[in-house]
Amino acid sequence: MATNHPFAFGRMRNSVYLSLLAFFFMLVCLLLYHCPGSLERSVRKVVLFKHTSTNQELDYTLSRATMPDRTIILTMVDESMASPGSLLEILLQSFKSGEETQRLVNHLVIITMDLQAFEYCRSLHPYCIHPSIFPHQFATKTQSTMTTPAYKLFTWTRRDVLFEVIRLGYNIIFTDADVLWLRSPFINLNPVNELTISCNVLSDGQGGSYLYDEGIFFLKANAISFEFFKYWKLTKFLFPNNPAEESLCTTIKERQAVADSYGFRIQLVNTSYFGGFCQLNKDIFKEVYTIQANCCDDLKSKVHDLRIVLDDWIRFRKRASGENALDKMALRWPQKCSRRNDT
Repeated sequence: MATNHPFAFGRMRNSVYLSLLAFFFMLVCLLLYHCPGSLERSVRKVVLFKHTSTNQELDYTLSRATMPDRTIILTMVDESMASPGSLLEILLQSFKSGEETQRLVNHLVIITMDLQAFEYCRSLHPYCIHPSIFPHQFATKTQSTMTTPAYKLFTWTRRDVLFEVIRLGYNIIFTDADVLWLRSPFINLNPVNELTISCNVLSDGQGGSYLYDEGIFFLKANAISFEFFKYWKLTKFLFPNNPAEESLCTTIKERQAVADSYGFRIQLVNTSYFGGFCQLNKDIFKEVYTIQANCCDDLKSKVHDLRIVLDDWIRFRKRASGENALDKMALRWPQKCSRRNDT
């Protein structure tokens, strides 16, 4: 029996060594991931940190679609959003029907979540990203888009995509697929700050309230944004079930101190410029730049009501020369989506 003791002791010692090694490895990874590093590094130096063939393919598409200042418009869709009669068709039509938005569609890059969406996207638009570009991120797509709001489905994948595009040095105007572009919103998107976003407060119907994004925001690509998003990605692993991460507006509110420590500057845009079904006013066509189909339970309702909005917008533009053009048009929407607050 005594001959077994050295082996038992050896196994125990190896187990301790392996445990310590694993602990130090995880500690080093976390420190490297979280460390802000030098904020004086240029975006180009950040881009060279990691480069793969998939990065090259993504960079090639972005370089074709970019504006002169390296700004691209970005959205994300899956099969339910990119099929005949879906949200993608309405989004593209809104670019063609808006004020000073026709040229902007040439800078729109569409991230597709599955092969069906990619094939349909290619039939409508030249800049569609194949889902294999982000294989690890898209592996988290587990819920049906027909019953889950898009902002919940795409929470983590969107963050990974934003991080990668920033790392490649491109400024981002992100738009949800359920947003109509009525006018060019550039006048409201400040390139000085790292983030320009419109956040609104909505009652949850139970005495509480929550912040929600208005479906569009501007994100500047620089070293500060890169380091902040590195931290934000890390929180996914440290706090995987934190509901605060479902909304970018809520995330910023919950982590304002962290954003300040990184020098991540945020500008909140007047919510009257970015409309939605949750809150409407009678002058919405005269004031807003975009309209989002929020306060909807499913994609079918979004498509139904957005088509009505787009039709009304086209009619409004044709009659806009008359002073009382809008007075003659009663809002026919939302019908299937809910209207929480009228002003």
